[in-house]
Amino acid sequence: MKLKRLMNVLLICVLVLPVSAMAREGARNWEIVNRLRLEYDDNIRQQERDTTSSFKIIEEIQFHVNFNLENTFVGLRYRPSFVWWENRSEDSTDLFHNLDFILNHEFTPRLSLSIKDTFRYAEQPELIERGDVVRQDSDFIFNTLSGALSYKMFPQTSLEASGRYDLLRYDDDAVAERQDFDLYAAGLTLGHQIMPETRVAGEIRFETIDYDSDEFRRDADTYQAGGSVEHTFNPGLLGNLRAGMQYKDFDADDISSDTSPFVSGSLTYLPSPSTRMTLGAGFTHFEADVFPYANQERSRAFASISHDLTARVTLNVAGTYTYAKYREDEVPAEARERLDIVEGDGTEEIIQLSTRISYQINRKNWLEAGWQYVDLDSDVRNDYDRNRFHVGWRTRL
Repeated sequence: MKLKRLMNVLLICVLVLPVSAMAREGARNWEIVNRLRLEYDDNIRQQERDTTSSFKIIEEIQFHVNFNLENTFVGLRYRPSFVWWENRSEDSTDLFHNLDFILNHEFTPRLSLSIKDTFRYAEQPELIERGDVVRQDSDFIFNTLSGALSYKMFPQTSLEASGRYDLLRYDDDAVAERQDFDLYAAGLTLGHQIMPETRVAGEIRFETIDYDSDEFRRDADTYQAGGSVEHTFNPGLLGNLRAGMQYKDFDADDISSDTSPFVSGSLTYLPSPSTRMTLGAGFTHFEADVFPYANQERSRAFASISHDLTARVTLNVAGTYTYAKYREDEVPAEARERLDIVEGDGTEEIIQLSTRISYQINRKNWLEAGWQYVDLDSDVRNDYDRNRFHVGWRTRL
């Protein structure tokens, strides 16, 4: 069954769920939010030259349903969106689906379980989770299912076992053959509250990625060991740091295993009730979203600020800088020999900027305007820059 047919069935089924829940549980457990935007996009195909611009109309509706039981919380959010393009010859419409499910259950005061599932279906994909840019012109399904079982051994000490399964499936057979993958991850974390404002933890993790392609072996296993610290310096300043070592073992015999450090951290500053600032950075080895590389070394820095200019006007500004390195010796030998698309090592820089201002008309209605910018400078794929400007109306039904 093709993805579009599958998603039409899902659309009908999931739309029924919030309506049924509303009828049973009443207004306190559900919410519907509609968002209508007019957008101008100056590079809809993400090309370096001969760019095409287009206006877009984006209609998006969100259904939220929450169930609060004695020891259990269940949350469901479904967000379909429809996009009409004024100037796109190949197809003037897109339909996107976003579905999130959360389950938290407390078996005893010491033992608890949390499960989260995130499902995305997109036509002509642009971004998927964790900031990885996807540029293939093909519909795709992306799903990540994660869970954690936490046991409080002592009042200040807890042990958590976690797992995650990621799935990526493209509709186009040629793209799917090279890019489809399954990722499995598991880990153990031992945390201890050494002071009321400080928590430390030690962790071990294992991750394996399995690409569908039998022709070009890009599969790998990754082992991590490290620790983290979370500290509240004062009520207006919070920080966290995670660091350790990772060992990556590639399935292809001609790609050498690699040992490297990983580190990430962030600071959140709250100078006043109306202002929130976040800064962060990190370095790690990561699965490569550029075929036929099997790995990328990625450094990333980000910053954001949210400020209430008045009681009704809020301004949000965010920026991300990503630097990635791809190595020729981390390309399977069969790909280097048979494909004329690898020209040595390569690097790329991605700058992403965004700003949004919103005005609350009344309790249920907001007006907003925003700008998003992406600049890609790459040795391993096409360079481009892209601006998107939008105005919109958001209402709580």
